[in-house]
Amino acid sequence: MAAAQTNRTRPEDPGADLERRVGRLEFAEGALARLRVPLRVAADRGREILTDLDVLAVDIDGRLRTSLSVLECKTTKGQSGEPDRLLWLSGLQRLTGTQRAVLVRQTITRRGRAIAQALDLQIMDMQTLASREDGHAWVPERFAHIQGMGCEQAERRTDTQLKGLKHIPGGLVAFLRADSLLADSPECLNALVALNSATRQGVVPNPTSQILASHALIALLLAAIRDASRLDVVPGSDLRERVARAVTLGDPDNSQILAILSQADELVQHQVRRIHDSYTKVGATRQDIAVASLKSIVAEPPEWLDRYIDLVTKLRANPAIARDLVQTAELACFDARCGDHAYTEAAFDHLFTPEHRYLLVTAIKVLRDIVGDQLADAIGEFDDLDFRRAAPTIPDRSAVQAERATPKLAHEARPAE
Repeated sequence: MAAAQTNRTRPEDPGADLERRVGRLEFAEGALARLRVPLRVAADRGREILTDLDVLAVDIDGRLRTSLSVLECKTTKGQSGEPDRLLWLSGLQRLTGTQRAVLVRQTITRRGRAIAQALDLQIMDMQTLASREDGHAWVPERFAHIQGMGCEQAERRTDTQLKGLKHIPGGLVAFLRADSLLADSPECLNALVALNSATRQGVVPNPTSQILASHALIALLLAAIRDASRLDVVPGSDLRERVARAVTLGDPDNSQILAILSQADELVQHQVRRIHDSYTKVGATRQDIAVASLKSIVAEPPEWLDRYIDLVTKLRANPAIARDLVQTAELACFDARCGDHAYTEAAFDHLFTPEHRYLLVTAIKVLRDIVGDQLADAIGEFDDLDFRRAAPTIPDRSAVQAERATPKLAHEARPAE
């Protein structure tokens, strides 16, 4: 395992290091966190990226309700630019539809606090950030997309390989990497179907196949978790119809197309009957020929739909584990599979239990049905990872990383009286 790093190393890029620290804190507090997420909008070619979200966090609560947070990180000191940044952040929150927006800054002035309160924004200065970090000192400094070395190398190598894989649309890759975190389940599922169509046109080399499969798994889990939360409002049968409309018609909430297709089928059958009647009136023998139903052709549900609904049901039945599953997948795919070892730290023991593996493998089987064997084989079912772990009874979360070789319990760390 790589040598431990302290929490206060001098960064070459203060802004990037601040984003890492904030993303690490968000992950430590239970969210899936990503750094520098491109925000895309409808625009002319080459101008789709409006800005980057310094830190995007996806929180999932005990009822599997998803909430999004955007955190803006600035290393500037003093009052210069503080009001403008808060006003900008308020607009960004509205544009992205996120439930929480936080400005992280070296210092926060009294004026800044008043503006943040009026705009319903949260603020955090360096002193507050350092204080909260102290409560999660046992969490590794870098892992997965929180500047994990293996993950960054694999993503960069994937960028290079994708330049030669013209059959994989760049917009689809961009959606899986970033937009899926902000999208609802229909968009995520349709992206997975499109990924299957794209990758069937040729062999996808590693690490591109591994990275695409990993992002696809995260997108599938987010879609399934969002649909699982809907089971509190709609029955499973209605949810199944909604998902079927999403992947066949492109709109889960619009059944107008089906009504139109039903009317078209009736019109075709009426015309066929008139033709047959005309022939029989002149003495011809009637020959029945089956006419395909337009409604059946267009709205035929995919073969994987029932297995997906089964996954959704299992997630809702075990929310205590399901709410952690995207974090488990993030570490398994983008840390373990990328050759790093941060996932083995005691801070992540609670994410690698037998129940986590059961739900994760269930999701991977659904992923295989949707995107095909080539990508699913690239990540496998994680038989080589230890899922027999459990959270320490009394963890010492304030232990610095250098002391994590043999984690101590809190009562063992106290000085003798």
